[in-house]
Amino acid sequence: MSNNWDIICIGAGSTGLPLAIKAAERGAKVLQIEADNRIGGTLFWSSGQIAAAGTNLQKRNGIEDSPDEHYEDAQHVANQQIDPTVLRLYVDNAADTIDWLEDIGFKPAEGTPVAGEAHEAYSTRRYLWGDNQAISILDVMKPIHERYVKENKIDLRLEHRFKELILDKSGAAIGIKVESNDGIKDFFSGNIVLACGGYAASKEVWNDINPEIPFASHCNPYSKGDGIVAAKQHGAIVDGKEKFLCTFAGWLNDPQDATSGEFLLLSPKARNIWEIFVNSEGKRFMQEDHQSIDYRERSLLAQPEMKMNIIFDSAILQNSTPLTLLDNKNYHNKFGNHPTFVKADTINDLALKLNIPQKNLEQTIRDYNKSVDEKNDREWNKYFLIRKIEKAPFYAIKATGITVLSPAGLAVDSSLQVLKTDGSRIPNLYAGGEILGFGRTSGNAFVGGLSLTPALTFGKILGEKILSW
Repeated sequence: MSNNWDIICIGAGSTGLPLAIKAAERGAKVLQIEADNRIGGTLFWSSGQIAAAGTNLQKRNGIEDSPDEHYEDAQHVANQQIDPTVLRLYVDNAADTIDWLEDIGFKPAEGTPVAGEAHEAYSTRRYLWGDNQAISILDVMKPIHERYVKENKIDLRLEHRFKELILDKSGAAIGIKVESNDGIKDFFSGNIVLACGGYAASKEVWNDINPEIPFASHCNPYSKGDGIVAAKQHGAIVDGKEKFLCTFAGWLNDPQDATSGEFLLLSPKARNIWEIFVNSEGKRFMQEDHQSIDYRERSLLAQPEMKMNIIFDSAILQNSTPLTLLDNKNYHNKFGNHPTFVKADTINDLALKLNIPQKNLEQTIRDYNKSVDEKNDREWNKYFLIRKIEKAPFYAIKATGITVLSPAGLAVDSSLQVLKTDGSRIPNLYAGGEILGFGRTSGNAFVGGLSLTPALTFGKILGEKILSW
């Protein structure tokens, strides 16, 4: 087989799959490179939340909406920080993407679309998901993709890791170098698409791009930043790190491994917040059960190293819902047996184990207990004041802000061509998905559906109408 292709797509996830499918339907000769031993990428890690204006689902529910309204709504939630070119391209094409997913078998969860759920609310019901998180989306694309692979319309190379771009003398991308068990190989095309994700699984790349942001992640382990590093070597813009926002909140399964992040159940919409949160000074710093996830995320972001301690006692442990996804027995057994889950006989001992000032923690708990007695938290206005923290033993969880996405990414124009620092394009080089960066597609806030849906949408339109050969 010839080593020249109509399209080379690096990545077989949320951008790469719709791209390869749509390009194959147009008759393109597609080479698809994937570092993992399976297709799907971050779809195995995503909650599967998507959003669009003007969908058939909205119309069936009598909801009036438009791309312009979606644009304004998203910018409002994101504090006007989303790249306007990228956002416009997304909102104008997202409804077709969701309609296509429905056409091939995707079933929206009962009760969707909604205005808001996990993130700050939209003003219109356009936010949805499937019953099995992002696997609901993968499950409808996978059979089509597999059929085109079997028909040799897509040449899929699993366990092949992209290493670098090949440019000609004019600076145009003409090929790639790929590493596999067979060594390094070169592949060539006039259309090269970087759809290989971000860098939130690479401490080295993370610290190179944004060393000032503490690193703790829960993400696809193949998000190593290969595409960003390769494009940057040829002058590509990599920006957006200042828009970083952590998730609220998580813990490290292995304190020595910053990529071992797991989530805590801290949403007051999911469980009552019996506990209090204290910072490195042993003081409360936020309303623990504030309804705004944006408020909670920014409160944690402002703390040194994005760290906090969740404080409670044996009575709260006995009566409250577990704070992790572990079953009740394993959750209880963690305390005293894992560095993150702390158990102590006294408040003083708890403070010592947390390395926070003893007097401050004692005073914080006295003040909180008084608030419980008075049914009025004058300092932080916590609503759920059901139990004091007074019954030994005492407990704490060392929590931290977790990243699920890469804050910085490649800049692109309205045709998703990669831009250089001098404002010019790198000819033949395109990008879509998380490689564009959280800040470019979602600004400095988590906007419902604005991570996964742009990735799917940009892959679809690249394969469907942007690329030519």
